[in-house]
This record gives sequence, C-alpha cells and structure tokens, in this order.
Amino acid sequence: MISKCLQLRFSATIVLLFSLVFASPIQAQDILNKKITIESKNERLSEVLTKIEKAADFYFSYNGKLIARDSLVSISAHHITVSNLLKQLFSDRLEIEERRNYLIITPAMGRMSMINTDAVTDRSTYSVSGLVIDEFTKERLVNVSVYEKHQLVSTLTDEHGYFRLKLKLGNPGFITLTASKLAYRDTSLNMLQNVNISKRYNAEVYTNIDGNNKDVERTALGKLLISARQRIQSMNIPDFFAHRPIQFSLVPGLSSHGMFSSQVINKFSLNVIGGYTAGVNGFELGGLFNINKLDAKYVQAAGFFNLTGGKVIGLQVAGIHNEALGTLRGVQFAGFINTAASDARGMQVASLSNTAKSLHGIQIGIVNTVDSSEGISIGLINIIRNGFYRIGLSTNNLTNTNISLKTGTHQFYSMILISSNLSTENKLYGFGLGIGHDFMLGKNTFISAEGNYQFAYTGGWDDRWAQAKLLLNIPVSGRLSLVTGPTYNKYSYTGSIPGYQKRFRIEPGTHRLRNPVERWLGWEAGIAYNSVFKAAAKKTAEADSWFLGVGIHAGIGWDNPVGLFTGAELFMQRELNSAISGTVSTGYSIWFGGNEQTDRHFNIIPLKAGIRTYTGKRLFFAGDAGLAIGVNNAPRYALSVDAQGIRQTTIKSGNSFLYTVSMGYDFDNGIETGIKFEDYTAFSFIKQFALRIAYRIKL
Repeated sequence: MISKCLQLRFSATIVLLFSLVFASPIQAQDILNKKITIESKNERLSEVLTKIEKAADFYFSYNGKLIARDSLVSISAHHITVSNLLKQLFSDRLEIEERRNYLIITPAMGRMSMINTDAVTDRSTYSVSGLVIDEFTKERLVNVSVYEKHQLVSTLTDEHGYFRLKLKLGNPGFITLTASKLAYRDTSLNMLQNVNISKRYNAEVYTNIDGNNKDVERTALGKLLISARQRIQSMNIPDFFAHRPIQFSLVPGLSSHGMFSSQVINKFSLNVIGGYTAGVNGFELGGLFNINKLDAKYVQAAGFFNLTGGKVIGLQVAGIHNEALGTLRGVQFAGFINTAASDARGMQVASLSNTAKSLHGIQIGIVNTVDSSEGISIGLINIIRNGFYRIGLSTNNLTNTNISLKTGTHQFYSMILISSNLSTENKLYGFGLGIGHDFMLGKNTFISAEGNYQFAYTGGWDDRWAQAKLLLNIPVSGRLSLVTGPTYNKYSYTGSIPGYQKRFRIEPGTHRLRNPVERWLGWEAGIAYNSVFKAAAKKTAEADSWFLGVGIHAGIGWDNPVGLFTGAELFMQRELNSAISGTVSTGYSIWFGGNEQTDRHFNIIPLKAGIRTYTGKRLFFAGDAGLAIGVNNAPRYALSVDAQGIRQTTIKSGNSFLYTVSMGYDFDNGIETGIKFEDYTAFSFIKQFALRIAYRIKL
C-alpha cells in the first residue's frame, strides 16, 4: 500500500514537472496549428491580418515594406489552420517563423541546385566542377561561394554560374561541397573519393559563429583594401569560421589560405604587406597592416595600422593607428591614434589621440575622448561626457594673471596653464601642465588637490616653476565658482634680465655650481567657469568622402638664426571614418634667414602623408611625416649660435625627413584655420611655428 502511494506521488510529481517545463513552449509553438474561421470581402490586407490575430490570439511581426497592406483581399475559410490560411494569402513568397506569441514574416529564401557536376582525380588532387542554378527559375547564379569546409578551399561562380575547385586527396572518404549566397538557402553536395585512413585527421577545425562582426568591411579602410570578391564571400558565408595554426599573406586575398583567409582564425599570422583574416588567437605581425574580421588575441603588431572587427585581448601595437570595433581588454599603443568603439579596460597610449566609449583604465595622449569614464585620462585635453571642463582665471603672489583649462573627472583631471605677471619692471611669463583630484564636500563644493610644472621666462626659457595647491571651490551662481587656497612653490632660476622679475636677479660675477632654488608658501585666488562637454553626436554611416584643398601658412623659425617662413600647399583628404581622415599634401615653402654675408633664403618642396583625428565635429589634431626636397642649386650657409659661440652651418642642396604636428578648426563653409609645428631633421636649425588657413571642397 505504501509502495503504491509512493508510486502515485512520484507519478504526480513527474507530471507536474513536465507541465511546468514544457507547457509554455508547447503553447508558444502551437499558433500555426490553431484552427480559426474568417470571412472577409474586399478588405485591406492589414485589416485581414488584424482579424487573424484576434481570432487566434497572437501578434504578427513584419516589415511594412514586405507586405502590400492596402491591397484588397476576399477570403472565406471555416475551421482552417493558421498555417494553411497564410499559405493561401502569401503562397511561397514569404516565410513564417513562430517565436513565443508572435508570427514573424520574412522574405522566402531562394533555393539553389548544383548540376552537371564532374570530378576528375589526379595523383594528388581531386578537381570538382559544375554549375549552380536557381532551383525555381533555372537561372545560372553568379558570385555564389562554393567551398569545402575541411580543406578550406573556396571559389566564386563566374557570370555563367560555373565553378571549379581543386582539392587534395585524403580523408574523409567523401567530400562535402557547400554553395552559399546571400538571400538563398545553403546547398550541400556529398561526393565520394578514395578512402585513406589517417590518425592525423581532425574534423573539429571549424565552428559556426554568429556573424555580427562584419563592420571592418564597411569601413573606408576595409572598402579600400578588401577586394570585392572577398566582401561578396563574406556576405555569402557569414557564420562559418575555421581554425588553423598558421597563415602567410602578401596582401589580402593572396595568402596561404587563398580567398578563404577571411574565414580562418589563426594562431600565428604573418602578413608581409598586409592581410585580412577572420582573427588571430596567438600572434600576428603585419609589415603595413592587419585586418581581422573577428577578435585579436594576444599580440598584434603592424607598421601602419591594425583594424579589428571584434575584441582586442592583449597587446595591439601600430606605427600610426589601432582600431577595435569591439571591446579592448589590454593595451593599445600607437604612434598617433587609438580607438576602441566599445568598452576599454586596460591602457591606451598614443602621441595624438585616444578614443573609447567607456573607459576603465588609463589613457595617455594629447587628446583623450570618452563617453563615460571610471578611469584616468592624461592629456592636454580630455573630452569626457560624464566629466567636466573648467576654465579658471586667478592671481597669486608671483603672477597676477593666470589662465587654466582643466578637463577630466573629479577623480582625475589634467590642466594646461598660462601664467603672466603684467608689470613694467617685474615681468614673468610661464606655461605648463598639471594634474588634480577633487575631494567632494557637497554636490558643487569641493577641495582641489593639484600639482603643476611650468617653464618660465625672465629673459630666457630656462626657469622651472613647480607648485602644489589646495584650492577650495565654492559655487556662487550658475556655473561660476570662487577658488582660493594655499600653495607651495619651488622655483629654479638662472637670473632675470632688466625689466623682468627682480626676485630672481643674479648679480654679475656670481659663481655657482647649480641654479639657485627658492621655496615659499603662497596663495592663489580667482574664479572658475564649470561646464560639461555635449553628448557625442550619433554616428552616421561610415564616411568615405574625398576632399581637395589649398592652403597658405606663415610663421617664424624656432632656432638661431630665427628666420621667417611662408608657403602654400595643395592637399587631398579622405575620411576613413567619422573621426579619422588620411591626408597627402605637397607645396612650396621658403625660409628667410641668415645675414648679409650669407644666403638669406632656402626653398623646400614638402611631400607628406598623415592622419587627422576629430575630437568633435570640427576641432581636429593632425600628424604628418614625409620628405622635404631642397631645391637650391648651390650650397647655402647660415649662422647658428650655441654655447660654443657663433658657427657657420652649411645647408646643402638635398633632402630631409620632416614631420608636422598641428591642430585646427573646420568651418561649415569649407574654410579651416589652425597652427602647426614643422621640423626638418637634416637641417638642424630650420624648424617653424606657423599659422595656417586653408579652403577645401568635397569631391
């Protein structure tokens, strides 16, 4: 009796569990089998679909462009299944998929067939050819990807629908050809070949991955460097990826995996000029560039740039630019620009610009841009959407006019400082950088702990001024606040000249082993304007525009003898994405220097290529490098002054490496203005600071 009761309880428990586990799915998958009755005469299709929804208690989901909703429909059906009713309405033009309490309507996938297949066996190869046609229209299909999964061999059908594959003889005993094309169902064909037994065969070399990471092909760099045939194959085969230990490429498409390289994830990848692969799970080296459709692990290095469609885990190094369209978990190190389109956990280091959507690490660069930050951005300008910018005007016991720009978050910010003591007899000028942290006392009241270091001028730029500050910030109205607090100062000086700060005067004839240092406690007081950066504008489709521009510049030389510069330029610019552009330029520059006994000018033709990065819609920073061609016909001479006295320097007619760093602003009317620094390394004393104005048109 007890046993029978236990059996009944056990059976009841099993029934209850099955009902809980399977009741919802069974109900959710039963929509198409529901029977309904419907009457409709000359009604709009949209109204008929609404009647069906109410009768069977579910909802339709579809693209409005897919169905002629205003077309008139007459239908009379009694006790008919939803499935058969929809077949009467749509025939085979559309496909219906159940998902919970919805019926999702999508276009019907086409069907393909492989016909007239022929196989020829050689000593070591197995050649298969045939045609691919549309199963219904019998039309021959062009650009169909036909491939063999195990040997990773693929091709595209030609304009006649013809394909031919060469395969290696070996295991397995049969081969499976798969035909794939966008908007068609995959079709497979099994063919027998000679059977050889080998323990080395491993079928687990490929996986199906959700094909979400195809954005690299939509970028301007992807369009420029990835062939149309490879992009077509990627659309045809979006979710098949194989794993191999090694691959070599000369350029994208010309590799040890042929056209299938974009579907293969490698442990070691070597790209002589550049390569396009599915991903790397070890080490990848590119002479100029590496492009990965999916993820890059664990080391990726390139001479110019790395472009990764998925995650970067580990180290990514490039001479110019690193870009990850997914997340960063590691370190990006670039000569100019780093970009992480999503979350960045680790470090970004670049000489020009770093960009991330969300930062949980460290950025070091001239300009750092982040949507939200829980990390540290170290640079001249930090554009952080959940941070702030603060413009300060203050006075202290050494300089009566100080201007500062502070950008970052309350946790960590950096600053640019310009100091001046406006006086007829005690002038002093300085500029420098600093960092700070805010200790919050309330919502808008806080104490700033800051440190800064400045280069000071009292007749020469040899003075150094370091400060530590504790400044109380008290809001007064709106975004304005009062700032005041004590400072600790350490000043190293070499002696001021008449008219400049007497405090640091050194009597003539004074002998010293090192520069005097003065330390003191001081104060600072002023006002500050506090605000936040605007939210980043939504990115539109990847930019792929060309611009042609002309510009002029004028400036002064940096070293002795100080000369004047003037010149003009012609440049081409191509937008690589919404934040980065590539540029090439040439022009003509003239340096006026020397004295009456030496030639007073030197003519230069610069040939440059570079990168321009936009921190907003219009403000940009740029870096260029290239060749300066000296066009003077005879050796030139100039005088230079150093610690050993006056020296005569020969400028030979020749070439020099040059580099340029600049910043500017684009206006809506095509005009752009900015400043630049340019250095000609072979001509040691020729460097220039210049103002630049240009006009560009979109091609």
